[in-house]
Amino acid sequence: MISDCLDGQVDLILTKSISRFARNTVDTVTTIRKLKEKGAQVTMCDLTATDLSYAVTSAFYCGKLVLACSTYDGGLFPPMKAFLDHLQTKGFRNRRIGLMENGSWAPAAARLMRAELEKMKDLRLCETEVSLRGALNQTSEAQMDALVAELCAE
Repeated sequence: MISDCLDGQVDLILTKSISRFARNTVDTVTTIRKLKEKGAQVTMCDLTATDLSYAVTSAFYCGKLVLACSTYDGGLFPPMKAFLDHLQTKGFRNRRIGLMENGSWAPAAARLMRAELEKMKDLRLCETEVSLRGALNQTSEAQMDALVAELCAE
């Protein structure tokens, strides 16, 4: 997915927390530097630490987004739910959206995000979803490649 960001095919990755982007701070900083060196615009919104208004505003500047989340007590992680509620209230539309979930415990986040996004108008949701079950492996890497291909197909 990072190579596709480098090619300008993905505008924004929104995560429930920065830990979903890379294994550690050094990997995160290194990846962001690589992206910026190639001229890619990087907007990272850790919904547990980023002001909600900034995350919502950032989403409106992007045509293609990837939303990554885990479940929480059988529902969406509360910061992601609040983010999606605000997007709906603000009339978010005309975007391409990819979904990723943490599938280690109860893989339902992608389905729950999809249900929230389907309430909005004119969003194109990718059919491919990425479900990370523990560490990144060949299956999840293949899902990511398929998601990026679908996200970027026009």
